[in-house]
Amino acid sequence: MDRRDADAQETRQAVRPADREEPDPHQGHTQEWPSTPYSDEVRAAEPDPATALRVALLGDCTVACTYLPPANQPQNHLAVRLRRAYPHQSFLIRNLAADGQSADEFLHSARFAEQFRPPPRWDAAFIRYGINDRKRHGISGCIRHLGALCQAIQEHHPGIAIILETGIWVDYPAHYLWDRNARLGPLYEAMREFAHSAGLPLVDIYKNMEVETRRGNWDLRVRGLPSPQHLIVDDSFDSFFGDDPAFFTNIHPNSQCLALIAEWEVAALSTLARREC
Repeated sequence: MDRRDADAQETRQAVRPADREEPDPHQGHTQEWPSTPYSDEVRAAEPDPATALRVALLGDCTVACTYLPPANQPQNHLAVRLRRAYPHQSFLIRNLAADGQSADEFLHSARFAEQFRPPPRWDAAFIRYGINDRKRHGISGCIRHLGALCQAIQEHHPGIAIILETGIWVDYPAHYLWDRNARLGPLYEAMREFAHSAGLPLVDIYKNMEVETRRGNWDLRVRGLPSPQHLIVDDSFDSFFGDDPAFFTNIHPNSQCLALIAEWEVAALSTLARREC
């Protein structure tokens, strides 16, 4: 058998379908993934807490996003973008948000005592509360509790960068049953005034989402009734229910929205970094 015949036989053996009766333990995700830019990044060890910049995400269900897998949650959206914006600086991002929680509840929770009484050290915190505070305490109560939380964090961590955030804007009436903006707009206007008077930066998610929607980028929230068994995270059922605003009446951001929010958060941190230089 000459070399060409040997090569041809080897090729036939390589492409021959495996015997269906033989076990195949090395197929699918059981295989050892090769070293690629993506696989190396997601498998990298967590940065050293002593040298990493520590960033906390605080807020309600629109920050916790427990309806999404961890890789699609806010902490990973922000971490991936920060690594690209600052390749020589390591970051530790912790999502400390909880479904249904208010600023007042978090301030008096065991989790606040565990996480915000040093150690550990926190370098920055994004804070997005409002909906639940407004339900229970009105706008003035919400702002009062937000101020108390910011003050407590600053007392425990002098020099920490606190960035406030407004919440989710909805595309009413096309993609929401009720004009929720009419009730939330005044809350976020009061939040802007508070941030300005307190000298705190603000990521205006509410305003930015409206701008995106007016540009045609309206697909920024999940679908379905606001319960786990009905929630739909993408547009795969739009052809069946897309003409019904009830289908879109869910306040929770989808992954596309979280990507935008992370970009706005990186921009806010970059602005703070330039001011300190």
